Amino acid sequence: MSSHNPFGDIALFLRVVELGSIRAAAREAGIEPSSVSRKVAALERRLKSQLLDRTQAKSHPTDAGERYYQQMRLLLPQIEAVELGVSGEAAIPKGLLRVNAPIDFGQRYVTQWLLEFRKRYPKVDVQLTLSSQFVDLITEGIDVAIRVGQLKDSALKARKLADVPRVLVASPAYLASRGAPMSPSELSQHEHIFFSPANRQQPLQLTGPDGSTHQIERHGGVTINAVNSVVRAVEDGFGIHAGPRWAFYDALQRGSVIELLPDYQQPVMPMNALWSPAVMQPARVRAFIDFIKKAALDVKGLSFQ
Repeated sequence: MSSHNPFGDIALFLRVVELGSIRAAAREAGIEPSSVSRKVAALERRLKSQLLDRTQAKSHPTDAGERYYQQMRLLLPQIEAVELGVSGEAAIPKGLLRVNAPIDFGQRYVTQWLLEFRKRYPKVDVQLTLSSQFVDLITEGIDVAIRVGQLKDSALKARKLADVPRVLVASPAYLASRGAPMSPSELSQHEHIFFSPANRQQPLQLTGPDGSTHQIERHGGVTINAVNSVVRAVEDGFGIHAGPRWAFYDALQRGSVIELLPDYQQPVMPMNALWSPAVMQPARVRAFIDFIKKAALDVKGLSFQ
């Protein structure tokens, strides 16, 4: 009996669009470009619509092809998940897993998590995109996004991985030259390092051991939107920074930065795994979320409740 996948031609068309050419999709699938062309042509005949504008080097979707791509890219994984459930294969993680994460945390931790997950589940192909901006999971076709911050109301599903405590730090050299702030009010007299222009404009919020709240206006000449580079700037004595404890954990251990006002707390941000609600969640998504929930326990500088 034939084991032909009735959705294979659609999946092939999706890859032509994503890779930009029939030749690239054929190379990935291990078949001849002429075979890919025939399959896409058969799909076009069935739909009675041209899906691709073909050239020798590149293939671009037509307007109809783009609409078909955007909808089938979301529908096809759901159809396949339902079929796997019926056939008894739903428990086997397989297929392409697309993950999005913040750049610095992603480079330091999520990359390794994903590689270890791939080693454990070799039938899963992995694709990681790192970005400092929140991406739209539906539009970008992301299976799982790891995000830090308060969640906005949405239709997305979420599972909390950890809390992200923040710490106020400066280098020994900076403190030797400028003096260590002994109270929140003294922070406004110091140079500060910011993660973003918006961060620069927001007052620093601190809660004292007695429950008192403090809003501190800050000034400084350095803004860097990469956590690893901020750590370097703090170590080099350019000012005080309020950032995630995980990013400064190693620097605190080796003494290249010092925690300031440890009795005063900053708002704690949650870290969540987000995914789209689905008719049936693919096994690769379920397994990956379970995997990173456990992996996060090993990250120094996060907190768990």
